[in-house]
Formats: sequence, structure tokens, C-alpha cells
Amino acid sequence: MSVRLIFIGLMVFLGFWYVAILLWLMNRLNKSSEYGISGEKSSKSGSGKMKISDLFFHILVIAIVFITVIKLMSFVGPAFASLGGMIVAIPVKALLNASGRKTNVILTLSGMALLFVYLCFWYILIGVPVKPPVMTVGGMKVTLSKTSVKDLLDNGFDIYIMNDENTYEYSEMLTSGSYTKYDENQDITVEKGYRSTGETLRGAPYLLAKDDTLIGAIDLYGSLDKDVDIKDAKVVNFYMDKDCKDALKSSNIDVKLGDLSLLSTFYTDDLKKLFKKKLWMIPDESDPTDSVYGIAWRTNSDSIFWNEYYAYIRIDENKNMRSFIISTSVAKDKH
Repeated sequence: MSVRLIFIGLMVFLGFWYVAILLWLMNRLNKSSEYGISGEKSSKSGSGKMKISDLFFHILVIAIVFITVIKLMSFVGPAFASLGGMIVAIPVKALLNASGRKTNVILTLSGMALLFVYLCFWYILIGVPVKPPVMTVGGMKVTLSKTSVKDLLDNGFDIYIMNDENTYEYSEMLTSGSYTKYDENQDITVEKGYRSTGETLRGAPYLLAKDDTLIGAIDLYGSLDKDVDIKDAKVVNFYMDKDCKDALKSSNIDVKLGDLSLLSTFYTDDLKKLFKKKLWMIPDESDPTDSVYGIAWRTNSDSIFWNEYYAYIRIDENKNMRSFIISTSVAKDKH
């Protein structure tokens, strides 16, 4: 059975319960309130003017909700805007309809509490998409799973496509004939499905170069269920080794992961400041053979709904990069 459908079904079930409880609460308050949900005043009621304390309460609730939504939007991105607008509308509508009625205050608090619980379940089960990591390669911002081959070509990069699996030294890889430089007039497609070459330069299906300097190996992804023109395929994995690093330094081509230069010396404190909780693995100083930094951009749903990203930086005894790989775990359903 589809895991994705199970999660969606569970959230729909919880959503029905949320609406049912809210309707039940509205009915109970309507029966017990002097004014009722509709706000029609009984003949025994007062003027119905809103008290200063009620006005202050509504403004405070609106401010808290608005700030919370803004924070969530900055974390999740523009995709949260529609849901955020609906959340903010709840206390705003209550303020417009309040006129001092305690029923609306109780209903607003109850509705927001229930919505908060529902969103907590959503976050625990499904999570929210993470921002893809951004690399800077030769002055260009390359966003994993977003930057396409056409974007690279437009910025002066070259893509080399493997012809055979013969292995060559780094200095011969672009000239040996084992790889052919891609021409935009060629009709080439990227096969459906996700593939990862892993930590290897030789034998990689695609190489990335600029000004005849081999930068590293890349993997391309188009779609899980159909072939895609190579120009529209996205970069999902990137790998470079020490030979690439030495050549890039000689050619003055910098490569960064965020604000971290991959061609400089690595210090644990610097990585902790840059990546914070994303840095989940650091080198074991007592074991120089296990000198690896691990960085992860994870989601709660284990890439069932959203992409996840992982980076590994292997360093030598001088704390310089031996190899670097960053990869995408493409979101897909599980059975």
C-alpha cells in the first residue's frame, strides 16, 4: 500500500474531526450564549459595545498569529502564503464580528487551538519542504534540484557526456574521447527515474567543465515517469575530488557550499556556525582515517513528500578537502 496515501488519508481524517469538533463547539456556544454565534443581541443585553480589554485581546491574538505566519513563511517559503492567509483571517474575522461578545472570543481561541494541534500533526507526519542547498560554482549560484542544464550552458559552462567506461587520468578525461562535449543542437534525453553515480569521477555519466577546466561530475534528473530533454534536466548530485580542487585553484575558479569555500582549510567550529543542526557528523580526531563532515537537509517524511539533501566532505590530515559530494534524495512514494 502507498505510504503517501496513508499519510494523506490520516490528515484528511484528522481534518474531518477538526471541522466536526469546531461545528459542535459552535452549536454548544450558540445555545449557551446570551448573544449566540450570529451576534444577535437579546432584548435584555447591554449596548454590545466592545470593551477595551476585548479589543486588546483580539489585537494581541492577531499580532501573535501574524508574526507566527511570517516566521513560517520565511522557513517554508511562498508555498505557505495561502494557508497563512487563512490562519490570519480567523482572528481578524473574529475582531470584526466581536462587538464585545465573549462567544466569539471563546470560539476564536478554541478554533485556533484546534488548528494549531492539526498543523502540529501535519508537521510531525508530513513536515515541510526544506530549502535546497545552494552552491556557488565559478561565480554562478547552482541550486540543487532546481538549476537546469540550460542554466549552466547559458552561464558559460560545458557538459560532457560519457561515451564509454574507460578510465583515464584527470588531465585526459576531457580530451581522451571517452567524453563528448554536449552541443545544444543535439537531441539527447535523460531517461526517466533517479540515478546516483556516487563518489566517483571516472565513469560518471556527465562531467561539468568551464574554460576547459574539469570542475566535477554531476547527475541529472528529469522525471520519475518520463524521459526529459537534457536541457530541461536538473542537477541533483555533484562530486569533486582532490584533482578537481587542485585544477580549480590553479584556474581561480572558486566552489562554495553556501558560504563555505570547498577549496580552503576546514575547521569544525566554522562548519558548526554555518550549518548548525544540519551538521550531523564531524571528523573523529582520534581516527584520522575517518575524517568526514556530514551535512543533511532532512524532512520529517523521509523524502516521501519532499526532497532531502546530503553532503559529505572528506578531508586529509591537513584539514584540506580530499573529496566532496552533495546529493538529492528525490521525493517519491514508498510501498
